[in-house]
Amino acid sequence: MNDTAARQIEDEHAWVFFGPNSEYYLERWQLRQQGKYVTFNISAFFAGLFWFAYRRMYAVLFFILVALVLEAAAEEALIGEERNATATVLANILFTSLYGAFGNSLYLWDAERKMRKLVRLGLPKDELLVRLRRAGGTSWAFLGVILAVGGALWALFTWAQQYQQ
Repeated sequence: MNDTAARQIEDEHAWVFFGPNSEYYLERWQLRQQGKYVTFNISAFFAGLFWFAYRRMYAVLFFILVALVLEAAAEEALIGEERNATATVLANILFTSLYGAFGNSLYLWDAERKMRKLVRLGLPKDELLVRLRRAGGTSWAFLGVILAVGGALWALFTWAQQYQQ
């Protein structure tokens, strides 16, 4: 096998990396190889930011959170305290629609980036597949982190309210 062939991402690599719902993502992967970059992901639409964490796209999630904070700051600077519920609902619909429309593209971009990094190492096939499985797939660990941070914030908020009284 020459160096170029060794650096190719094979369907087996993608299959192992994608983990749960491999068939779905392998179909999207192949569409992407044919130039179709935008396909709608209903899970990303409904789960939003949690879907990005579940699919282990932590860097993408970080940039989305930064964009959301900047958007909220700009909205407050431009509109001020007079924001109404309709504007908030419309913004949420816009963002969830964007997550759904571009979730697959972002996931496949992130997956390709991670897979290429591992394939370039030139590891034996068995070790490569183990590392691909570990780097990809899904993770529920974020739920524990969210619950821990949420619990800590709730405890802090409760303590602060009692302290003020």
